[in-house]
Amino acid sequence: MHSDDMVRKPRARDRQATRDALIAAAATAIADCGYEGATTRAIADAAGCSEALIQRYFNGKEGLLLAVLDKEDDRSDAALFLARPLCPTMAQEAREMLGHSVEKISERSDRIRIVISRALLDRAFKTHFNRIWIREEIRSGLETRLARYVDAGIAEADLDVGSAAEMLLSLGFELGFVHREVLETSPEIASRLLEQFADMFGRAVSAPPSCGSSAETRQGGE
Repeated sequence: MHSDDMVRKPRARDRQATRDALIAAAATAIADCGYEGATTRAIADAAGCSEALIQRYFNGKEGLLLAVLDKEDDRSDAALFLARPLCPTMAQEAREMLGHSVEKISERSDRIRIVISRALLDRAFKTHFNRIWIREEIRSGLETRLARYVDAGIAEADLDVGSAAEMLLSLGFELGFVHREVLETSPEIASRLLEQFADMFGRAVSAPPSCGSSAETRQGGE
């Protein structure tokens, strides 16, 4: 058994190293040449591996594009959802979450534009996109954080955290991509919209003042 482990582990490491090399090469090629101009052969050559491995590991060039986007996510979402202290109000929580989403989407707008254009034209790619890139851990992490607001008495007791999380994610995409990249909304107007969306979200999901006050009293006593 020990000898089998010695055989398997290097292979697993080699496979991951190859995947990482392909993702890095694809990111550079797409940035330099665009999605259409970045050929799988050039990507494989830059990664120092066989072109066939792109199909094996990523189900083709489109899957590799999604892997590039996924790799670019520095997993800061985990800290954003779990490590950050709760905000005093739901409006402030929405303000910080939307600000994070806008910044993140803006940084990746060129590749997001490519992904969306592919998803609109190819239903199979759209399914692949939904499954891989819009990761469930982002949504579930936000739901977990919103549930903490319910427990603290800051959000309403019967809040549907799933719907609230979906609302924040949708608003973040609207502000970060639709307004900035499609409608070319000015930064000043986009900033005002963010504030308005945050205030509306806060009013929609906040606990009644009496409940919030009692929660604050309990927290103060602790």
